[in-house]
Amino acid sequence: MADPSIQTFCCRRALDYHPAYKLMNEFNTDRFNMVCLLSSLIGISGATYQILPKIELKVPNRFYSNIMWRGKTIIMWLALADFCASLGIFLRSCLKLMHHFQWYDGQPYTATCIFLAVWIQYFYMVTWLWTLLYAVDMWRAYQDKHSYRKLYHFVAWIFPAIFTFIGLSTLYTPNANCHNLSLKENVVMKFFPNYFLTFLPVIIVMVVNPVLYSISTGFIYHIITSYMAQYSTNERKMLDLFKQRFALINLGFYLCWTPNIINAVIVWTSWDDLPSGVMLTLWYLMAILNPMQAFFNSFLYNLLEHTEEICRSCFGSQNRVQEIIERRPLLLADVKGSANSNGYEIIK
Repeated sequence: MADPSIQTFCCRRALDYHPAYKLMNEFNTDRFNMVCLLSSLIGISGATYQILPKIELKVPNRFYSNIMWRGKTIIMWLALADFCASLGIFLRSCLKLMHHFQWYDGQPYTATCIFLAVWIQYFYMVTWLWTLLYAVDMWRAYQDKHSYRKLYHFVAWIFPAIFTFIGLSTLYTPNANCHNLSLKENVVMKFFPNYFLTFLPVIIVMVVNPVLYSISTGFIYHIITSYMAQYSTNERKMLDLFKQRFALINLGFYLCWTPNIINAVIVWTSWDDLPSGVMLTLWYLMAILNPMQAFFNSFLYNLLEHTEEICRSCFGSQNRVQEIIERRPLLLADVKGSANSNGYEIIK
C-alpha cells in the first residue's frame, strides 16, 4: 500500500506506550504483509499484461484511429508506473516476511525502508498523474487538438519527484526520529506536508476526471452524428460504451484510493482516540486495493478494444457512407458546416 501512515514505520523506535503506535504495529505482522504480497502479485500480473504487445485492430477512420493511438500510448506509461509501484510493495512485503525485523531497529533497515517508501510513493504518484493526463488528452483529442507529449512526460515524471522529495524529506530529516519529536519540533509541519502532497493529486483526479469525461462524451456524440449523419442503434451503442468505459475508469480509481483518504481524515481528526476496528478495516482495504489498481487498469482500459470493434462497424465501410448519401441526399444537403482535416462535416 502507498500511504503516509505506513511511511512513518521507517522512523526509529516509536513511543510504544501510545495506543496509536501500538495499533500501527499491525503493519509489521505476517498477516498484513502476506495480503500486500498477494495483491501486489496480482497488480504486477495486470500491469505486465497491459505492457505486453497485442494485436492492433485497425479503424479506417483516420481521426478515430489517431485517438486510439494517443490513448494507448498514455496507457502504456500508466501500466509501466503501476508495475514499478506494485513491484515496490512486493519487495517490501518479501523483506518483512523473510526477516521479521522492525524497520526502525537499525540504520541499514531504516535506509532500506526509506528507499522503498520513496520508490512506492513516487511511482504511485506517477500513476495518478498519468490517469489525469489520459482524461486531459482524450478531452483534447475529441476536439481534434494535438497532444502535448513532452509536457505530459514532464508533468507525469517531474512533479511526482518534487512532491515525493518535499513530503518525505520533511518527514525523515534532519533524522529518522519522526515519532520522538523534541519540544522545538512542530508536529503539524513534520507530518502535514507529506499527507497534503500525497493526496492532492488523488483529489484532483477524483474531481477533474469525471468532469473531463463528461465533456468528452458530448464531443463524441457530436463526432458520431456528424460523421454518420444519423443516430441509430449502432451509434447509440457506441456512445453508451464510451460512457460505460469512462464511468468504470472513474469508479476503479475511486475504489482503489477512497480508503486512503478516509484513513487520512480519521488519523488527523482522531489521533488520540483512533477507532481500532475501523482503522484495521481501512488498512486491509488499502493493502488489497492499492496494488490492485494495476489489475483494474488492465481490465478497464482494455475495454478500448471492444470500442474499436464497434468503431470498425460504424466507421469501417465507405460503402455505408455512400449508401447514406444516396438514400438521404436532402438530409446531407441541409447540413451546414465545413469539412475539417479529418474529412467529415462538422454540424453547426
